[in-house]
Amino acid sequence: KTRSWYALGYDKSSNSHKILRFREYHSSGVSGDFTIYDLGSSWRDLDITPRDWRVEHIHSGVSVNGNAYWLATEDETGLDEFGKTFLVGFDFTRETFGPRLPLPFQHLPRDTVSLSAVRGGKLAAMFQPWDSLGVKIWVTNKIEPDALSWESKVFLSVSLKQSIHHMFQFMVTGGSFFIEEEMKVAVFFDEEFAPRSKKPIFNLAYIIGVDGSIKRVDLGESARRGFPPLACSYLPSLIQPN
Repeated sequence: KTRSWYALGYDKSSNSHKILRFREYHSSGVSGDFTIYDLGSSWRDLDITPRDWRVEHIHSGVSVNGNAYWLATEDETGLDEFGKTFLVGFDFTRETFGPRLPLPFQHLPRDTVSLSAVRGGKLAAMFQPWDSLGVKIWVTNKIEPDALSWESKVFLSVSLKQSIHHMFQFMVTGGSFFIEEEMKVAVFFDEEFAPRSKKPIFNLAYIIGVDGSIKRVDLGESARRGFPPLACSYLPSLIQPN
């Protein structure tokens, strides 16, 4: 089965937007071709050495400062253990991937992890381990495809066991969120927690404050169970305002 990932970025040398596509032809990871599209031109192949990491199909990338970033896993094909996890970034100006970038946590397939762009050209990473179910969000203070550092203080750290449900976990296929630093809140998107119910499932938004406060907002009936809403925290404009 073939899976494709797409990312929108910006070439600072030519002042133009580009679209990156890379494909996976095997369950072992990112082993296919890499192509790039210059807006107003055509697709062309990139000469990129096969990577020793993979991007899971449930993890979406995010664009920050004209470059794209993904959660990635060390390719442990043939081993029982889940590989080390980190970030990888694609530089749209140099048209290449940078080195592995550190995460403030290590995650497993059952954990919920997600990325989001933050105002001011920063990136946020959310982590909810499947066993403790606490939610934490970290924010970068520096991010480039070849260098990254995180704020020393966690932006948000809350437990949802008492406020929502003692077994509540954001879906591993979702976990979409964005944060508002000045208001000190994070907004998460998910489906109603009703695993055994045959009734219609509703999409929900949870507005969670750094002080632990939680507000639930009903977004209406879900069109397809298992596919929670996807929040797009940043979309670069392709049209310069007059």
